[in-house]
Formats: sequence, C-alpha cells, structure tokens
Amino acid sequence: MVIVDHVKGGGIAATGSRRRVRQYVPMTTPHPHERAAAALRRDILDGTFGVGGELPGGRELAARYGVARDTVARALGILQAEGFVEKAPRRKARVLRPAPPLEARLHEDGLVWPAETGGLGYNDLRSGGRGTDPRATEALSLATSAPLHVRQAVLLHGGAPWALQTLLTPQALKSASVGRAATVGPFTDGPLREETRYTSSWSARLATPEERGLLRAQDNAAVMEIQRVGFTKERPTSYLLTVVRSDRSSIRMDGPI
Repeated sequence: MVIVDHVKGGGIAATGSRRRVRQYVPMTTPHPHERAAAALRRDILDGTFGVGGELPGGRELAARYGVARDTVARALGILQAEGFVEKAPRRKARVLRPAPPLEARLHEDGLVWPAETGGLGYNDLRSGGRGTDPRATEALSLATSAPLHVRQAVLLHGGAPWALQTLLTPQALKSASVGRAATVGPFTDGPLREETRYTSSWSARLATPEERGLLRAQDNAAVMEIQRVGFTKERPTSYLLTVVRSDRSSIRMDGPI
C-alpha cells in the first residue's frame, strides 16, 4: 500500500510512499466460458474478427474454441459486458471497437484524471441521499453507524467506463459539477474548497461483482483503489474512494511521490 500526506503549499510530506506499487492478486483457474471469452477477445484484438463485422454463429464458435454452445453464449455475455461485442435477438453478435488503453495521472490535488481530457463524462449513480461506510466513518473520525451524505458516479472516457468514484461527507454539499464527474464538484465549490491538506492511500485488489458490472470489466479483473481523505484545519471533512480499472488504465504521478 502507498500512503501519501499532502499539505497545501507544502508538498508531499508523508511516509511509506513509493513510485511503484507491487500488486499481489490471488490467481484462480478460469472456467471454460472465461477461457473461451479470453480466446475470442484475443482474436478480436488481433483482427481475426474485424470491427463492425458479425461473428460466426454459436455452433462454429463452439467448434473453434472446443467448448459447448451454451459456454459460447456465456463467453459472449462477458464480452458484451466489456463492450467488445453487441448481441441482438435472432442475429449474430457484432464486433464493436474496443475501448482504447487510457493513461491517467494523479495530480497534486490527489485526484486521478485521464491525461487526454477530450471525451470525458460520467454517469451519476447517486447524487444525494445518505448511507454508512465503515472505512469512511473511521477515516472521518466518526462513529461506525454515523450517516454520511453519498455521491457516486461512473467515470467515462470516450463513452467507456474507466473508474468508479464514491464521495462521502458528514455534511450535505451543494450540487456542483466541473464537467468531469459530480463527485469532484465539491472540491471546487462549497465548503470543501477550504480544504488545507489531504491524505491518500493506494492498494490493488480484485474487483467486486458490482464493480465489474459498473466498469464492464471481465471476471477476476484487478482494480487500483485510491482512498483520499480531505482535511480542513486538521478536521477530516471528506472521504473519496476511486476504483480504477487496471486492465484499461495506467496511472502516472505528477510531482515527487
């Protein structure tokens, strides 16, 4: 895990930080439909099946990859969730243009954004309401059951998801947007603009089933998790969790970390 403490105007101050994160992710034996999906994904990326064209029928694909037809159907479901193919009733699956690799940067404000800013967008999942989160309440020095105001959004680049952000705060925040994600509005508007420093920690892990669905990631996909806690005059005022797809994104760090 990488831990960083940043004070406004004072640079990076804290400990345990390293430029490279060593990732330990438990390996599991893939199921037949996962192996078939991997082989078909590779054929699409290699150009064996061209973008915009139809894939062979289920029987032909089953023979090609040495699996049953229902296994092919499950494999196509994985690739459809990832954005590689499009399925329609009574039609062959069509190959879509895969989302390109993305380079993101960790900026001095502790937020991660794509280096290429064109095509940014987001889908709001929660723009209000209240909830609880044990890690957030601990970071904010609150009782475990303390209710928090929640904002959550899927971050998009070129229409494809690359990260999931969840912002939790003790106090309600005025809705604001800077054109990139609803979750970052409070850092440029409202009480959090008075933030004096932040801490952040990094770790790698497997994506949860919910995260895989929201990020259109394959089974056993790994993610980079970044926890950011903002402070105002030494009082923790915000907890931001950013979950980044490791298979699509690489992250560079601005400045000496």
